[in-house]
Amino acid sequence: MSAGGSTAAPVTDPTGLAERFADLWVAVTRAGGAVGFAPDAPETDIRELAARTLDEVRRGRLHMIALDGLAGAVFLQPGAGPVVAHRATVLRLMVAPQRQRRGLGGLLLAAAVDRARELGFDQLLLSARGGTGLPEFYRLQGWTEVGRFPRALRVGPDDVRDEHWFQLDL
Repeated sequence: MSAGGSTAAPVTDPTGLAERFADLWVAVTRAGGAVGFAPDAPETDIRELAARTLDEVRRGRLHMIALDGLAGAVFLQPGAGPVVAHRATVLRLMVAPQRQRRGLGGLLLAAAVDRARELGFDQLLLSARGGTGLPEFYRLQGWTEVGRFPRALRVGPDDVRDEHWFQLDL
């Protein structure tokens, strides 16, 4: 999928991407991105999870979509077990801070939806950190908010946020 000269495409073999992907995740985290860590999280923790995430892609447990040679990424996690095999969860939508606010998050999300359809999923789920523009972003992309967990995310000692859950039927 492409828009404005940018392309988002599935990554089936993440060999050689470890350093660039970890750099992306660290940069997005430091810029305050809601991708699983507080902005001041230890870099080693982020890099370790980045390596484990790419290992899950290699094993086929996660599907990765990358933007322009890793200026952004998003993941699909298939439902585990027969009663949820029809759905996937969208995880860690991230765009490099210097490329944000150009529609690239929407491009990545649309590519994830397209990939989910190709893989035969009927439904997608995702969660978003409250106190950011993300819940509104997903609403504008056509997702339906199906729940909210008050005070579910502890971003810092004095920063506790709601977690918003969204669904999209394909």
